[in-house]
Amino acid sequence: MKKIFYIIIIFIIFGSVIAPRYSLAFEKSKIDMIAQNDFVVEPGKTEVFLNPGDSMVKNIIITNRINKTVRFKLSTEDFVGTDDPKQPVTLLGDDHSPYSLKDFIVPEINEFSLELGEKIIIPVTVSIPKNAEPRGYYGALIVSNDPDNQEGQNPKDVEGKTRIISRIGSLFLLKINGEGKEEGAVENFKLIGPQKLFYETRPEGFEIAYKNTGNVHLVPYGMVTIKNMFGKVVNTLPVDAYFVLPDSTRYREVSWTEGFALGRYTAHLSLNKGYGNEYENIDLSFWVLPWKILLMGFAGIALIVALIYYFLTRFELRKKEK
Repeated sequence: MKKIFYIIIIFIIFGSVIAPRYSLAFEKSKIDMIAQNDFVVEPGKTEVFLNPGDSMVKNIIITNRINKTVRFKLSTEDFVGTDDPKQPVTLLGDDHSPYSLKDFIVPEINEFSLELGEKIIIPVTVSIPKNAEPRGYYGALIVSNDPDNQEGQNPKDVEGKTRIISRIGSLFLLKINGEGKEEGAVENFKLIGPQKLFYETRPEGFEIAYKNTGNVHLVPYGMVTIKNMFGKVVNTLPVDAYFVLPDSTRYREVSWTEGFALGRYTAHLSLNKGYGNEYENIDLSFWVLPWKILLMGFAGIALIVALIYYFLTRFELRKKEK
C-alpha cells in the first residue's frame, strides 16, 4: 500500500511540473458586435530578433465578424519582396524562399471555430536553427476560413455552391543578431503622378522608391521639407517608418494637403536608411503656375488699365472756380 501511495504522489508531482508545458494556452473571449461579413487578424506584422538556436513566443489575435460560427485553419508560407509598387510582397505557397522562415513558425493550434464576436489569442513559437546565418528570415502565418466546415451545417447544404475562401496573413520578419548585410539607397524621389514642366495646382505629394540590396530587411524613415521661392519653409511632411525586404524596391507615398501654391518650390528629402545614423539627402524642384487664375488676374488688371485710359482720354478734369 505504501508503494502505491508513493507512486501516486510521484505521478502527482511529475504531472504538476510537466503538464503545464503541454497545456493549451490560447484564450477565447466574446464581445457584442454588428456582423461585417469578415474576420480580423492582428498584428499584421511582427518583428523578431533572435540569436542562432533561440526561440520566442508571439501572440496573434483572430476576431470573427461573420454572422455565423466559422471554422478557421492556420498555415505558413514564405514571402518575398517585389519591385511592383502595387504589390510589395508575394506569398510563395508551398515554395521556399532564399530567406525561408515558414518551417520555423509554429502556432499552438492549427484549427478552431469562432462564433460572431468571438476572439481568440493564439501563442506562436518562432525559432531558428543553431547554424542559421546572420541575415533576415521571412514567413507568414496564414489564417483562412473553411466555408465547407461551418459548425451545425449539413454537408448537403454546401454541395454545388461556390467556395469563397478568405485568407489573411500575419507577417513575421526575423533578423539574426549579428553582422547581416545592411545596404540600401533611395532609387527615386519624385512627385506623385505624371511628371510635368509645371503644375497648375499643388501636387498631391511625393513618391519615394527605396531599394534594399542587402540580406536583411530595412526600416527607413525621415522627413520631407518644402520651401518656397523665397527659401521659407511652408510644410514639413513626416515619412513614417516602413519595411523594405532584401532584393526588392518598396514605394512610399507622402501626401501634401491641398492648398493654394504659386511659384518655384524645393522639396528636400532626408531619409534614414534604416540602420545606423546614416541619412540620405535629395532635393527636388518644381513650379506651380495656376495659369487660369493668373490669366484671369492679368485680364482684370488689363481691363482696369483700359478703363482708366479711356476716362483720361475722353474726359477733361477741370478745377472748379470759386
